[in-house]
Amino acid sequence: MAKKRTIKLQIHPLQMLVAFLLIMLPVSLVLEVRFGIGGVNYFDEIIGILSIVCIVITAITTQLKRYDIFITVMVSLCAIIGVAGNLAYNLIDDWFPIAVDALCLFKVFLPFVVMKYIGQADKEMYIIRYMQPFAKMLILVSSFFGVINQFVYIGMGASKRYGIRAFYFIFNNEARFGYIIACCMLIILLLEKNKIKEIFYCVLCIFNMILTTKGVVYIVVVCFFAFMIMWRKTNKMTVAQTIPLGIAGTVVSTLQINTYLRDYNSPRVRFIRYGFKTANEYFPLGSGFATYGSDMAAKNYSALYYRYNFHRQYGLSPKENMFLNDCYLGMIIGQFGYIGAFIFAVILIAMFIPINRINLIKPAKAMTLSLFIGIVASSIGTAIIKSSIGVFVMAMIGLMCGYSDYNSKKEYTGTRLNIHF
Repeated sequence: MAKKRTIKLQIHPLQMLVAFLLIMLPVSLVLEVRFGIGGVNYFDEIIGILSIVCIVITAITTQLKRYDIFITVMVSLCAIIGVAGNLAYNLIDDWFPIAVDALCLFKVFLPFVVMKYIGQADKEMYIIRYMQPFAKMLILVSSFFGVINQFVYIGMGASKRYGIRAFYFIFNNEARFGYIIACCMLIILLLEKNKIKEIFYCVLCIFNMILTTKGVVYIVVVCFFAFMIMWRKTNKMTVAQTIPLGIAGTVVSTLQINTYLRDYNSPRVRFIRYGFKTANEYFPLGSGFATYGSDMAAKNYSALYYRYNFHRQYGLSPKENMFLNDCYLGMIIGQFGYIGAFIFAVILIAMFIPINRINLIKPAKAMTLSLFIGIVASSIGTAIIKSSIGVFVMAMIGLMCGYSDYNSKKEYTGTRLNIHF
């Protein structure tokens, strides 16, 4: 009599919880914009708080590494400068918006640090394995509706660029949707062992990213293919490679550059210009938290906005404020001054170093580095980096660094890990 075949389902509670929290970052965006569920828009702040707790615990146990200590200290120093600006210039006297803004600063960078350690401990990449079915399902469903959206208006994007009807699926923002799909592609590249399936899903991912019509998403696509071409002998980005990447990124972002940066009177350009004006007026500290370019500055409509006559300009007024919280670069310069902007640049460089040293298969590393370049470039004219999707991207990049650290200890040879899902 033949023995019955038993199937063992392995459950790893901690890894499953982390996967759930990561998935909830883009899901919270859907719950907010599509279903109007209140409170879920603070889910990324919750991730920020959890990250702070994890950093403190890791530091107490003296397991925090040098690069991560440096990033944490630099972010904390930037926060201190922001609070000092609040105390020095007193542009806002309510400490709740200040606290929320400070948390928003930490939530961008600390999940990156925390996920590195979680990735190191997740030796069999269970977190990504739990996320893979959701990634595949999203890619398939969004591709189906992406095709339909090109011919019939179904409420998933209406404006046209390059002859393509912009598509954001259920996320109400093309750029954020593009970064979600890029993360799904990263998961596919890292785990999928069947070459035909890998190509199939990656083609669908590129298709979805093209449908966004967003330059900040196209930068990710162009960088990915550029790295795959340039990394024939090495898989590390060099200074010489930045020139063609910069040219390619500029070309694919021409429409956004013309609309947002070359138009002297556009809301974003004006916002960046007055960011420098704020930095000059409140030199050297900047105007402080919740005063310029942040979510709290928009919700409480900062006194600076009235002083700069923003209340009379479309996109910057109290009722039509879609651009008040849509320029991360302007916020950094205005709220933290030139010193804070310099520290911000140092933080990005400190993050780039371990990302550039990632020891994973070439496609996964190429997409990880492309995501980082894209999310940083997007901060010039958008605020994706501080949204729930920005936190999601930063956490995924940190997770890849963690997997790389573990693989390096195993003398990783550059081939796929033997993982089945």
